[in-house]
Order: sequence, then structure tokens, then C-alpha cells
Amino acid sequence: MVALLGNLLHKPELHFRMAWRAPAVGRNLYLLTAGVLGAMAWGAAMGSHVGRAHLWITTIKMPLFLLFTLALCFPLMHITLLLGGVKARSAQTLTVALSGLSTLAICLGACAPVVGLFCASAPIPSMASYLNLYVLCLACGVLAGIAGLRVLARGMRSLCGGPVRAPLIAWALIYQFTGAQVAWVLRPWIGSSYGVDGYSLSHGLSGNFYMGVWAVLMRWLKEIGA
Repeated sequence: MVALLGNLLHKPELHFRMAWRAPAVGRNLYLLTAGVLGAMAWGAAMGSHVGRAHLWITTIKMPLFLLFTLALCFPLMHITLLLGGVKARSAQTLTVALSGLSTLAICLGACAPVVGLFCASAPIPSMASYLNLYVLCLACGVLAGIAGLRVLARGMRSLCGGPVRAPLIAWALIYQFTGAQVAWVLRPWIGSSYGVDGYSLSHGLSGNFYMGVWAVLMRWLKEIGA
């Protein structure tokens, strides 16, 4: 697994050349395991801000969030790849998708100790500390997302040998759009977590992510008198 992750992060072209020559099941299981471990580390760091039950709740929810979103998006992602002129089997599409997702999760997991330190030491409740943590997590997410997209692009290019901008952008939009709603359903991992010790599916299914963002924006504008 160490060699696989080294190629994935440092030499993605070599990673995919080797992937197409080896059985897909074993390699995909390694990628899945690495991604789950990275996501769990990131989830634990996020949960350390509130502590108590949130520590193990977010540790479980983060890999569920990534994998459930991929499961929902995978059929559309595969069709988009085929429509974009990339002739790929479903197993190859899954390898590319897991490679990008695992890269994102591994990068987030690498950031987890730093984020965990800030989360554990930030006062609760405090709007200033929440804002600082949001900015820090956003920066980590952007960096990890860029690394994941880099690997996705290399994987698509290794399959078709040509430009992959259109399917790459389509994949990013599909995953982001669906992932935002999955994160909303999995609240309180995303959203208000202070003072919340349990999880209610009916609460998560009420409304949607975009309505929630709009409501927060309107509340913020009202508070500043805009």
C-alpha cells in the first residue's frame, strides 16, 4: 500500500499505468482503505472542537459522507465520462474516482493534526473561533480538492490520451452539488453542532443545503443592516 500511495501522490501517471495492468479489485480496496482512514482522521479533528460524542460521530460521518456521495454520483459520472469521449469500463471509472477521492481524503487527513489542535483549543461558543476554523478548514479543503482534481485529470488522460477538461469539470460539479446535500442530510456534522448530542434523520431531511445557505446569508445581511 505504501508504494501505491507514493505513486498516487507523487507519480499519478505511473499509478494509473500500473492500475490498468493489475486486477482492479485489490487496487480499489487499497484506495478505499486509504481514503477511509484519511477521512476518519479529518472527521476526528473536526469533532474535537465540540468534543464529547461529536468526536466519534464525525469520525464515522466523514468517510460515510465521501463514499455515499460517490455511490450516488457514480452512474452519472461514468455516463459523463463516456459522453466526453473517454472509453472506460465501469471498473476503470471506479479506479479513477477512488484515486481522486482517496487523494483528497489523504490530504485532509494530513491536515488533521493541525486542524485538531485549533479545534481543541478554540473557545465554545465563539463566533470568532468558528469563523477562524471555517477559514482554516476551507483552505485545507481547497488544497486537498486541487490535489484530488490533479489525480482525476491524470486518470482520465491515461484512458483517452487527450484533453479531459469537460468531463473533469462535469465530475467536479456533480460531486460538489450532490455532496453539499449529503452533508446537509448528515447534520449536525455540517451546520450547528454546539449543544447537539444526537442525530435526527427527519432533521437532516428538512430543507436543503442551498436553502440553508440562503437563510444564513439573509440573517447575516439583516444583522449588519444591509
